[in-house]
Amino acid sequence: MVLDPHRWLELRRFRGLYESGAMSLREIAKETGLNRRTVTKYLSGEAPVAPPKRTAEGRQHRRVVDEVAPLVDAMLKSEILLKASVIHERLASEYGVTIN
Repeated sequence: MVLDPHRWLELRRFRGLYESGAMSLREIAKETGLNRRTVTKYLSGEAPVAPPKRTAEGRQHRRVVDEVAPLVDAMLKSEILLKASVIHERLASEYGVTIN
């Protein structure tokens, strides 16, 4: 589990209590409502400076609109006042594009 920044900051303030022995991992988990394993993961290692970020795991975000952007630009250059509905109809009928 990757914590969102607010939960990470909340958990981070318990680090001193855990390191001094004032609170156990179970007590912190109960107090924060997080799983004991998540608390262990974030408090047992070195204290990170910034909140954790989700990784894309090698995936690139693909935007479908990037594929048709040159077509839309060409349509707007020829007719500057085209409505989006007309552009959508032309993309669907002439180019077989099935995006909304």
